[in-house]
Amino acid sequence: MGEYGTKVCLQIIELFIAMIAGYIAKKTHIIDAHSTKSLSSLLAYITSPVLIISSLQVDRDEKVLSMVINILIVSLIVHSVMAVFCYFFFKPVKDRRNRSVFTFALMYMNCGFMGYPIMQAMFPDYGLLYGVIYTIPFNIFLWTHGVAVMDASENRKINFRKIFLNPGIISTVFAVVMFFSGLRFPQVITDGLNMVGSMTFPLSMIIIGSLLADIKLLSLFKEYKLLLFAILKLAVIPLMMLGVCVLAKNIMDFQLALICVTMCATPTATNTAVFAEVYDNNSTLAAKIVGVTTLFSLISMPLILVLAENLLG
Repeated sequence: MGEYGTKVCLQIIELFIAMIAGYIAKKTHIIDAHSTKSLSSLLAYITSPVLIISSLQVDRDEKVLSMVINILIVSLIVHSVMAVFCYFFFKPVKDRRNRSVFTFALMYMNCGFMGYPIMQAMFPDYGLLYGVIYTIPFNIFLWTHGVAVMDASENRKINFRKIFLNPGIISTVFAVVMFFSGLRFPQVITDGLNMVGSMTFPLSMIIIGSLLADIKLLSLFKEYKLLLFAILKLAVIPLMMLGVCVLAKNIMDFQLALICVTMCATPTATNTAVFAEVYDNNSTLAAKIVGVTTLFSLISMPLILVLAENLLG
C-alpha cells in the first residue's frame, strides 16, 4: 500500500469512529431527531462555511493557482458528463419518484463531508483548498440541475436566491476573493477559524451516524436494487473516472487525477434524503441509498484509491 492509500485508510478509520459515536448517541437517545436537525443547521450555517473560508487562508503560488484552475475545469466537466449519463441511465425507471432519487443519488456525491477530510489527509498543505474548489460546480449544479431532477411540478422555477445566497456559495465566493486578492486575516483569527472549521468533519460523521440509526441496517443487505446501486456508485463510476485518468496520464497531473478519483469515489450526498423529502419523492429509498453507500464506502474508498495510486503513480 502506497503513501496516499495508507493516509486514506487511517482517515477512513477516524471518520468511522465518529460515525459510530453518532449512531450510539442516537440509539441511546442522547440525541434525537430535533438534535440532529439542529446539528445539521450548525454544520450548514456555521462550521462548514468557516471551514471553507479558513481553507483558503493559505499562501498561493503559480503552481497552486494552476492546480486550482485545472480542478475547477475538470469538476465542471465531470458534473456535466454525470448529469447526461444519469439522465439516460435511469430513463427506463418507470416510477418518477424513484427515478428522481436514483438520478440525484448517483449524480451528487458526498465530496464535502467525506471528501474534504480525505483531501486534507492526502495533501496536508492544500487539500482543503482543492476540495473547496472542486465543490464550486457541485453547489451550482445542486441548486439548478438537482432541483430540476427532484421537482416534478409543472410550475417549477429556478430559485436564483438559493443558488447564489446559500452559505456554501457565499463563503466560497468570499474565500476565493480573499485568496486571489492576497488578503489574509491575522494569525490569531485564522487559528480561531481553523478551530471552528475543524469541527465540520466529526460533526458531519456524527450526523450521518445518527441518520443511520433510524435505518434497519440488515435490511440494506436484503434489497438487491440497493446493492446494485452501491456497486454502480462506489465501484463502476470511480473506476470509469480512474480509467479516463489513466488514459490521460501523460497530460494529466498526478495530484489532479487522484483528486478526481477521490471525489468520484465518495458515497451519495446526505442531502439526497433532504431533497427527496422536500420535493415529495421516495425519501425512504433516498435514506437507504445514503446509508448503504456510506457504509460500503468505508471499504471501497481505500481500495479504489490504493488502486489509483498504483496505476497513476
